[in-house]
Amino acid sequence: MEVRSSYKLSQRTINFLFPLKITCVDSRRYESTHRRNKSRLNVKPDPSFLNFENSPKQDHIIFNPPSSAPSVFHTPLKFLPPNDKRIKLLSTTAENHLSRRGHLSSLVKLPPPMRPKEVDIPRGHLNAEAIAEIQTLNNKDPNTWTNKKLARKFNCSSEFVSVCLRHAGGDPSKRKAEVKAKWDYIESQWGPRRKKAREERQKRWHAALRDE
Repeated sequence: MEVRSSYKLSQRTINFLFPLKITCVDSRRYESTHRRNKSRLNVKPDPSFLNFENSPKQDHIIFNPPSSAPSVFHTPLKFLPPNDKRIKLLSTTAENHLSRRGHLSSLVKLPPPMRPKEVDIPRGHLNAEAIAEIQTLNNKDPNTWTNKKLARKFNCSSEFVSVCLRHAGGDPSKRKAEVKAKWDYIESQWGPRRKKAREERQKRWHAALRDE
């Protein structure tokens, strides 16, 4: 027992007097990864930052505004000194941008209207007899003579047809309920892929209405 205890004591003293050195392995970048990283970082500068032959040799201000919208960190012209070079640079840039924008807007063609058939609809050309015929056809067979078909027949808008039918005492709630039940049954047969496509299409439609 005495020999074992003395051996433990000697081991403790040796560890205390001569502590073990923990070696730390450093991470190194070898030639293969260094070459690949160097080629990726070798990006050519933008042409606007390069010096041209006619560029001045002395110190000058390089005016290269970003393509993003101005932020609150830009100094307004009102707070710049009257002899500051940025006033002239900003004014010339704004004039060039406005002139270029006006020229491009005159050349760009606008998209066609969403409902081109109902843009140039004649107004006030229907008399009482035509309105009575609209009401008669819809009361006789509402499934065949819908608002769109009546509008196409009498060369008027579908909104005008709905107003005529509403003033004649017609109740469109029954017809709307039938159409809604029909579409609910059709949509119940859809899978998750088609439902998701319909939701995305509605989101794009609402975003277009909000001009986003």
